[in-house]
Amino acid sequence: MEAVKVYNNNAVSAVQPDGREVVLVGSGVGFAKKPGDTIDERKIEKTYYIQSEFQTKFLQLMKDAGPDAIRAAEDILKYARGKGLELKDQLLVSLIDHICFAIERYEQGIDLPYLMLAETRLLYPREFEAGRWALDQIELRCGVRLPDYEAGYIALQLASASMNREMTYNTLKLTKGCMDIIRDTYGVELDPDQIDTVRLTTHLKFLAQRIFQQVQWTDDDMEGLHEMLLKKHKQNRKCMERLKEYIRDNFDYTLNAQEEVYLLVHLSKIFY
Repeated sequence: MEAVKVYNNNAVSAVQPDGREVVLVGSGVGFAKKPGDTIDERKIEKTYYIQSEFQTKFLQLMKDAGPDAIRAAEDILKYARGKGLELKDQLLVSLIDHICFAIERYEQGIDLPYLMLAETRLLYPREFEAGRWALDQIELRCGVRLPDYEAGYIALQLASASMNREMTYNTLKLTKGCMDIIRDTYGVELDPDQIDTVRLTTHLKFLAQRIFQQVQWTDDDMEGLHEMLLKKHKQNRKCMERLKEYIRDNFDYTLNAQEEVYLLVHLSKIFY
């Protein structure tokens, strides 16, 4: 094959005999090459078949990303799929971009903590595990140990890729907002490893997804139970009013009595 475009010492594009455009990556595969030169196929470590929908960004990344970042992204994608996540090849572009940018921030001393780390860990455990594994792999491939919170950023990318990106972000936003209100109202820190905290967070996740999918529970007659739970702890009524106001003001949704009851049941497991 002949080089069509040389991006850097480690990446070139070419056209195969069948007419398909490919990007070839390997240590030194583009060294001292120019368009029209024959490519040493012994140096090709990876061949990417480019699809039009993400061709431009992928080719742009090839100018800047080294083979180590590309290999790390490939490893992460393979590992996440092995954990049962259904991820498209297009995610590779985002992962490469994120790894390069994270390393650049780290080398410049820019600290950008991920503020929804606890919620991401609880809501997306498979993705978070893959994110933690990714930090080890990035260190192995690129020689840089990124901060622990980067696992959250990578987990969010994996979660967003396997479902609607906007829904993923809004689910995290709603969950974090509600958990912050609960902590503040009751004046306690919630142990993320405690089973009742996990159950509360999971309930908030599914509540959020129903809100964004516009699926509302039927408002069964729960007035007696609702009032009893509100009186069970002196902060319950205040907490529910704050939660209802937050969800109404930020997501244009009004909780009904049944939804309040289920939230109060989870809160009762923690605070009584």
